Amino acid sequence: MNQDINHNRLVNFESYEAFHGKRILKTFLIFSYLGLLLATLYLLFDYKIYGGTQYWSGVLAVRLVAIFFAVMVVVAVAHSFFERYRVEAITFFGTLGYSALTYGYIAFNNDIHFVGYNWVYYLVATIMIGPLITKKIYIIMESYQILLVLVLFALFHKSEEEIFIYIIFSVPLAIYVFAVVALNRKNGEEAYENAYQMHIVSSIDVLSNLLNRRSWYDTSRRIFAHNKGFSFIMLDIDHFKKVNDTYGHDAGDIVIKMVADTLMQETREKDVVGRLGGEEFGIVLPQTSLEEAVEIGERIRKVIEAKSVQYADLNLNVTISLGATHSESYDDLETIVKIGDTNLYKSKQNGRNRISF
Repeated sequence: MNQDINHNRLVNFESYEAFHGKRILKTFLIFSYLGLLLATLYLLFDYKIYGGTQYWSGVLAVRLVAIFFAVMVVVAVAHSFFERYRVEAITFFGTLGYSALTYGYIAFNNDIHFVGYNWVYYLVATIMIGPLITKKIYIIMESYQILLVLVLFALFHKSEEEIFIYIIFSVPLAIYVFAVVALNRKNGEEAYENAYQMHIVSSIDVLSNLLNRRSWYDTSRRIFAHNKGFSFIMLDIDHFKKVNDTYGHDAGDIVIKMVADTLMQETREKDVVGRLGGEEFGIVLPQTSLEEAVEIGERIRKVIEAKSVQYADLNLNVTISLGATHSESYDDLETIVKIGDTNLYKSKQNGRNRISF
């Protein structure tokens, strides 16, 4: 794929996180609610084991901490507050919740197997996040988890047998899940790239690298729906048919590319530039008065007039005619485009190589 297209500022495509998030997070939210439910139900299990013992108050405190972080995982999945750092928040709260349970199991003499069972659920959650989790995040949190358990084992004087069981259980499983996470991430990146490329192909005019007619109208309508304070410029290349008839369509293609490149260079990041057909181009300029649009259009006209296009051993010079209007007096984009086209026609009637408004 042409690198100019890949980095075209005109193409708006959702981020990697948004692309996969809308496919994963609904299911993961259900899983998070299940985790919260289990964390709460385990209060009954804890009471059955520890009720009436010296450990009960400590176990209860640890369980309540785990329930709190289970709630925070649900909030991190569902709430827009965490949108920018959702995966980091999920893994952070999930890791702290697991840490609390791990401390409770080890500090209050529970069977070591419960540490392993709890960890398996934690790793299943990690796999479910799939393409959203990075290898770096996984390595950090799993290294922390394993080290935490080993430190707690030492702190509470667990037997060598328990430490051995944990190591032969946890290390191979952590390595296996790492391979799954790495594969999920790679597949996720490939899926995102494929979707992005398909979006590029459907949005960009191949010759000019500008938005094609359909994408330009779709983008412009969204702008019109949210902000009617924009200006519009319609322009086309003067005597373009003569260029094609005299020098051939290859020369015409070079002229179109030159004009398109100039439009990209002389417009702003927020401006929407498209090839509307043949030698016609449209520019939507958000938050721009008609006077400012005329200044931009005049600058573009002068730059193109001063340029020379080389074709074979020839130097070709072309000019453009432009029509400008503002959106505030009109109810739909089609009317705005029609008025811009009418003003463009005025420029043609008045001798071309000018802007009318």
